[in-house]
Amino acid sequence: MPELPEVETVRRTLVPHLVGRRIRTVSVPHAHVLGGASPRAFASALRGRRIGGLSRRGKYLVLDLEADGGGEPTHLVVHLRMTGRLAFVPAGAPFTPDPRHTHAWMGLSGGGRLTFHDVRKFGRLGWVGHADLAGALPSGRDPVLEGVDGPVLLRLLGTRRAPLKSLLLRQDLLCGLGNIYANEALHRAGLHPLCAGAGLDQAAADGLAAAIGGVLAEALAFQGTTLWDYRTGDGERGGFGRFLRVYGRAGLPCRACGTPVEALRVAGRTSAFCPRCQPAAAGRRRPPVAVDAG
Repeated sequence: MPELPEVETVRRTLVPHLVGRRIRTVSVPHAHVLGGASPRAFASALRGRRIGGLSRRGKYLVLDLEADGGGEPTHLVVHLRMTGRLAFVPAGAPFTPDPRHTHAWMGLSGGGRLTFHDVRKFGRLGWVGHADLAGALPSGRDPVLEGVDGPVLLRLLGTRRAPLKSLLLRQDLLCGLGNIYANEALHRAGLHPLCAGAGLDQAAADGLAAAIGGVLAEALAFQGTTLWDYRTGDGERGGFGRFLRVYGRAGLPCRACGTPVEALRVAGRTSAFCPRCQPAAAGRRRPPVAVDAG
């Protein structure tokens, strides 16, 4: 957390504030956020560059930084990890950085700041040259940028014996899914989290692909899920939390059938599921009845 819908929402809400602006000043009071790079070198690499674009792959944000005179662009790569926040503070708005958790900020031409705040201190900022950008990003298929369908899922997962839940979290297979949306997609598809990837047939793969696409689209429409720390680039809370069917609902009624939601550990993460809608192994039920997110 944040996952693909949250990171994409941050991107969308920051684009109007950042693209076309020039980075005037750079402050990095907590060097750990750079993963070992020098704050002085980092600031020197960014200062004076124009933000030409803001993109996303998986859970990573990429600011394209243009050089004067048409030189090769460089890139600021941001990974929010568990509790990172990337936010725009408008010109004239109060700005008092939290000395413990505001790890970096950049002053922009025309006024305003881009700030990076992270309570858990796992988030990272990285400056990379254009030739190194691909290697700094996850290699898996992005289900929003590139789409995902049943044949693709069957090819990616259908020969693997690991549980589906752990496979959906692998960023070298599908990038952008995390614990929230993997749980939700499996529930929508009627698949138990411990079902092996090799147990998928074409119909199940088609259903899972539709479930992944559906839950991501709905979460994006509500600007993601705020449970604790996540905020949009404008500081707003995401509104999809009230439509979650199983995630965080262990012991509560399944929103599709009313059966108490259960939880187990898969790949070190808590997996919430409905034992009726998502029975283990044999006799997989029909997918749960859709819940209106409108």
